[in-house]
Amino acid sequence: MPRLEYRGQSIEARPGESVLDACLRQGVNLPFSCRGGSCHSCVCRSHDPVPDRARRGLRPDLAAKGYFLPCVCVPESDLRFEPPRADDMTVRAVLQAREWLSPDVCSVRLETFTQFDYRPGQHVTIRRDALRARCYSIAGHPMQTPWLELHVKRIPGGAVGEWLCETLAVGEELELLGPDGEFVYAPSHLEQPLLLVATGTGLAPALGVVRDALEHGHRGPIHLYLGARHAEGLYQDDALRALSAAHPNLHYRPCLSSLARDEGDIRAGRAHTVAAKDLSDLTGWRVHLAGLPAMVSAASALFRARGVVESDLVVDPFEAPAAHPVADAIAAHIVEAAAPPSEEVPQPVPDPELWAALGEGGLLLPILETFYAQVFEDPLLSPYFHGSTRQRAIEKVYSFLHQVLTGKKVYFGDRPRNAHHWMTISNQLFDYREDMFFAVVRRYGLAEPMIERWRAMQARYRPDIVKSAPWPKIVHGEALPLDGFGTMIIDVGSVCDGCSGEIHPGETVRYHLRLGSTYCPGCAESTVPSAASSVG
Repeated sequence: MPRLEYRGQSIEARPGESVLDACLRQGVNLPFSCRGGSCHSCVCRSHDPVPDRARRGLRPDLAAKGYFLPCVCVPESDLRFEPPRADDMTVRAVLQAREWLSPDVCSVRLETFTQFDYRPGQHVTIRRDALRARCYSIAGHPMQTPWLELHVKRIPGGAVGEWLCETLAVGEELELLGPDGEFVYAPSHLEQPLLLVATGTGLAPALGVVRDALEHGHRGPIHLYLGARHAEGLYQDDALRALSAAHPNLHYRPCLSSLARDEGDIRAGRAHTVAAKDLSDLTGWRVHLAGLPAMVSAASALFRARGVVESDLVVDPFEAPAAHPVADAIAAHIVEAAAPPSEEVPQPVPDPELWAALGEGGLLLPILETFYAQVFEDPLLSPYFHGSTRQRAIEKVYSFLHQVLTGKKVYFGDRPRNAHHWMTISNQLFDYREDMFFAVVRRYGLAEPMIERWRAMQARYRPDIVKSAPWPKIVHGEALPLDGFGTMIIDVGSVCDGCSGEIHPGETVRYHLRLGSTYCPGCAESTVPSAASSVG
């Protein structure tokens, strides 16, 4: 059997067992979330060859340096590995210049020391120190400028934004991670009409997409609706007017929600509602939405009703910043722990009409049965149900939706924030799951207005589910340990989750704090210190 060596410990891997499972079975604590190669939380660096599957999805430069994913790595021979190196994960850059675009938005220009390949509209994570990091979208284009252009909103007391805008001196160095994100132009559809709606600094990724479309010679119409409350929020108005004047197929529409009526070409109202009035039929359009999560959610529902299909809807909701600790073990933007939002999403108002449309639950059950049959076979979603059963998932979601839609107290499990606290889930994965779910719902004949109400209700929970790193579970106001192991003497016999052997009453077992997996003394003894280890 392969022997694993990690931080001075020798670990025995059983046939067919992944590196992560071998470590967990023997009490070696590795960061992880999805257990299926999707989130990259567990990435490590190997000194020995690993199977090709263990490197799929990693950046080419990381794969070339020996990085791999322990959760999908079934070792074929002995393997020495270590945590990721911060220098490999981060890119060094220098602050080249900055310019205030409005009283609270600053254009920050960074120049990287090494080649930095990105697509306009993606984002980077700026790392101030081991405890403070924030994501910022790239507004520039690599073919037009040699630097990275970020639009940073200054928030008084902000952990990173204020530092970037005011404290960091021009010429000083900083670290960034990335690029990441799918908010990008699709160059294969040069004739397709494009609609972009942005609020606040959501303009940065939207502008990146516009610039990329023009760079590729996009021939279809491009409509950009920029929303703000007051005029100073239209912080690139002159530049956007000039860009629109230079490109006949680009139509810029500034919108102010504080106006009672249009003033010249500045439209009164919220950007997405103005766009919906102007463009009543969006069949065949590709739509990009960036900015406040409430706008993104409302606009998504509005534009779907006007014909936009899921594959042509690209979103980038700007969540309120949270303090994301960045440890030296970070990998591809994944941190070891993160703080959840300060306020949990409140329970929505019951919707008895939707519950009635679902046959008082009679239609909901077959919908969930069909959906979870797909989920448990899906390569992106199934890893999050490791160790769980399909029936258990169906029962929990049925009870939760029963309570949400009727207001009856029938669900006794965790609310979404705690239920998903350990899952690293991106906005793209959240949308992927929602698209799959409502495709199933449509097959059961639920009316489209009801589907939109249901989708809007579930979208409310996005801030409690989407995260770049696991959150600790909060119980009675206290944060529980996110990972690690405990020991206890069991009073009742059980079965070991590592070897399936019998555990007798009175034996001391090891258990994983998050998973609850229990391991017998035999599995615990499989891990021994390795005096000859060269892995630090």
